[in-house]
Amino acid sequence: MNNETIPFEDSLFVNQSSKYILSILNEDVKSSSWLLTNGIHKIGRLDDKEIILDDVTVSRNHGYISVDDNELTIIDEDSTNGIFVNGELTKESSITSGTRIQIGKFYLIVSSVDKK
Repeated sequence: MNNETIPFEDSLFVNQSSKYILSILNEDVKSSSWLLTNGIHKIGRLDDKEIILDDVTVSRNHGYISVDDNELTIIDEDSTNGIFVNGELTKESSITSGTRIQIGKFYLIVSSVDKK
């Protein structure tokens, strides 16, 4: 992660249109989360990505998550180590709240935002 990545805690009250949260589960990595709104959320090692996972096990342009209201899709952009969804290697997969994702050494989980 770098200073360009906006963690969940800093943006909670700024972005009320968020539908999902993507969170890192690794114990050895500083906790980070990202709010997912409608649109494309690029994942990779480069600073121009929204979800920056800074490790050599992650490709520069690893993949992306597409959010369209209640439909989430994760797509691998021909990364070296692939994307695993609930333990299965995938090129493209629908995801929902509770889905576990592995990208390189990072384990992540998707959670829905409960709007009260």
